[in-house]
This record gives sequence, structure tokens and C-alpha cells, in this order.
Amino acid sequence: MPEVVLLKSMDRHVDRNSVKQRVETALRYFPELQDETIYIGILRENDYVDGKVNSLNRILLFRPSKVPTYVTVFHELMHLAIAKVNENGEKLPKTEEFCSISAMARMPPEFVDEKSIPYVGRPVSVSLIDVPELCKMALQYRKRRRDYIRWLRRRIKGGD
Repeated sequence: MPEVVLLKSMDRHVDRNSVKQRVETALRYFPELQDETIYIGILRENDYVDGKVNSLNRILLFRPSKVPTYVTVFHELMHLAIAKVNENGEKLPKTEEFCSISAMARMPPEFVDEKSIPYVGRPVSVSLIDVPELCKMALQYRKRRRDYIRWLRRRIKGGD
């Protein structure tokens, strides 16, 4: 199991223990990070995203005023996983869309706690519980064709 270390800045977080617990829970789904030490800190006041990552230093940053969703935690951990895989010679895309789709594909359906796939869109024609399976299908589709993001967007919006 990877070590999760709270940085000093987390003293200013509204619920540092819940953040740590969510990261530790999500890390079970990231085998490529099992030998890593993952650091958690807070974003600056003027950052208006829910999460960011410093891949080089293995630091996850979250808003100090709220506990991140599992969708956000998985997304940020996926950035670290992609960086780790790429360090080992493989070439995975670093785009936000690929990161979100890959992260959602790893999530157990019961962990989906947002109403949209970050950077991809909001499901209209499918249940949130079906999103992880659709993301897995999109990654399989990507092996044959490069328009996997459009393919996924059409399915969640009710086309094809």
C-alpha cells in the first residue's frame, strides 16, 4: 500500500481526515502507484479548480474549503498513474479527457459522486452507474479508432 502523507498546508483544510481516507481508498484501484509516497496539500486561494496534481513530486492538491469527490480524487490520481506509466516508456495521452475517461473506467460504480465526466460531459441518456462501463468501452474503442472521446460523448448524450 502506498504511503499517504498530509503536507503542513492540510492543517487549514476543513476535513483533512476525510481527504486522506478518500485518497487511500481510491489508491486501491491504482496498482502502478503501490510503491509510491503520495503527498496531499491544498490549492492556493485563487485556484478555482477542485484538484490539481504535481506529477513530478507526487503531490495532490485540493480546495481547502471542501472534501473532494471521488471523481476528482480518481482523476488526479490518474494523472499520477499516467506519469508513472510514461516514465516506464509507454506513451499514454496526457489530455484531461483521456485522464477523466481512464479514471472513471477504474471507478466502482458506487463511487461515482458527480453528475458529469470531467472534461467529457454530463450523461443525459445513461445512468451515472453505467458511466464506468461506458468509459471502459471507450478505452477499448480507442484501440481501434482515435475518435473515442466523440464516441463516448455521443453515447452519454443519447446518440448512436
